[in-house]
Amino acid sequence: MRIITSRIAIAGFTLVLLALIIFHSGAIESSSGQDAAGKNVTEVIFIESPGCTKCAAAQRVLEKVGQEMPINVSGYYYYSPKGHRIIKEYGARDVPSIIIGMQVINYRDYEKDDALLEKLIKGALANQTPPAPAQFTLPASDVNESNSLNSDEASGLNLKEISAYSISAVLGAGLVAGFNPCLLGILVFLAASVLSSNGKRRDLVMMVAFFSLGIFTMYFLFGLGMQRLLENKAVADSFRYILTVFLLLAGLSQVWDGIRLQNGKHSIFRTDWALPYFQAGVDKSRYSSYFLIGALFSLVKLPCIGAIYLAILDLFSAENYLEGSTYLFFFNLGVVLPILLIGGGIALGMSPEQVDAFRKDHRVGMRLATGLALLGLAPLIYWQLI
Repeated sequence: MRIITSRIAIAGFTLVLLALIIFHSGAIESSSGQDAAGKNVTEVIFIESPGCTKCAAAQRVLEKVGQEMPINVSGYYYYSPKGHRIIKEYGARDVPSIIIGMQVINYRDYEKDDALLEKLIKGALANQTPPAPAQFTLPASDVNESNSLNSDEASGLNLKEISAYSISAVLGAGLVAGFNPCLLGILVFLAASVLSSNGKRRDLVMMVAFFSLGIFTMYFLFGLGMQRLLENKAVADSFRYILTVFLLLAGLSQVWDGIRLQNGKHSIFRTDWALPYFQAGVDKSRYSSYFLIGALFSLVKLPCIGAIYLAILDLFSAENYLEGSTYLFFFNLGVVLPILLIGGGIALGMSPEQVDAFRKDHRVGMRLATGLALLGLAPLIYWQLI
């Protein structure tokens, strides 16, 4: 689903690509040229984002059109100085955007309809009358600059409207990632420890709240850092392949663990090593201790949730940083939502033993479902289909 590299021209074109002519002083950049056979070649500007699946789909359409008509495609990241200058000049509103002459094809103009996009591109190419001077000049430097804009400039570009539907989908994905046997086992242990130490339901509620806040804070800060890191072309170029391998290994390990549990063996995802640290935190009965327990548990929980979390970050990295951070907030809220719900249920009278019994009865199914989901996700990530 993701585009890993921003290329000056699309590989596989059957025609020779012409270099973009740039003059440093009051120069004019022509939107058309000629190929070796003397045919006019139209310059196409492609605004993209690293790892953007919508961009990958649009690029495939451009490649298809390029096999039929002579075009020269120049790609720019939306956050680069060149990309930002082009966006401001032409009024592009989405990523991806395709600019042909003075005509801008925004993503919202075709909304995943590749056939419509192909029609729009061919229509725009047919309307060009070479040579048509561009309305701006670009400084001579590498096309794939990675100097990002400041947050005000980046947030000014409306990449995608944040709708209640998309937030609900992200929240649901976080809920699926957060609900797993690792969570239930630790939560039962903590709830039983708090209740046995003082028996106050209020203390249990505060433990659940600050425990959840510790997990949320750790994952949210990690996600923000990964989002910024994935804007780097070299990192984004290799991340998809690493993530695909990780998804396959994580999926196989989940399936294998489910089979082991079904046969009465111990789980390979052991969390008992952390229980003494959790118990020490509970014994202190301080909110800061509960927060630190949550932060530690986010590391303990990483083998259970890591693959899904990285895959989601891979998808978010294609968005505007502000919008990606907003989605990341709701995703992590979904991750801790099972803790809040189950912990609240225990505080209201549900027995920890009931929760632990549910965990034991359904842990095989949860392992197998998670493993199969990860194995199915791996090829989708690799071939950029989502």
